[in-house]
Amino acid sequence: MSAVIGDQATYYQYRLIRKINISRPALLSYLSLTFIMLLASLIFFTWSGLLYFILSCVTMVWIHYLVSRSILLLSNRQLHRWHWSWRAPWIGLIPSQHIAYPLFSRIHLHMTWIGLIFVFVFIVASPPSFAMSLFFWHVWLMAPRLTCLLWLFRQRKDGYLKISHQEVAYYIQ
Repeated sequence: MSAVIGDQATYYQYRLIRKINISRPALLSYLSLTFIMLLASLIFFTWSGLLYFILSCVTMVWIHYLVSRSILLLSNRQLHRWHWSWRAPWIGLIPSQHIAYPLFSRIHLHMTWIGLIFVFVFIVASPPSFAMSLFFWHVWLMAPRLTCLLWLFRQRKDGYLKISHQEVAYYIQ
């Protein structure tokens, strides 16, 4: 019986190309940027800065969610392979399994540009504290994702990413 299963089984052989560990000091410095920005917002814009800081966080997370979900729906990808994460540095929708590098880069580059367009629209139509906070949250949420794309820029584009809270692994088949 085991010989029959062994003959019909499919074996996937992935080779680890690059592994990026997220160190605790890097994560703490990343998280401390929010407190620094919150203090700057309170100093320069008083209590309205705090309100706009929180409102812009919710707005930018919502924009990122809409963009990534729309891209996944338009490209006929399965949403059940993605889950919501509140753990830093991967706040937002992240893949729960391996993800193809081209899809990962397409989603996050679209999130970057569409998020910047929203920020520039709000610069014209909103108070400066809201626009500045919106820009901060966009850069802060996208920084780990874009850093991952930069680290893998020179690698082959047909690989797969596995994202966890402590590391990012890049495999090719």
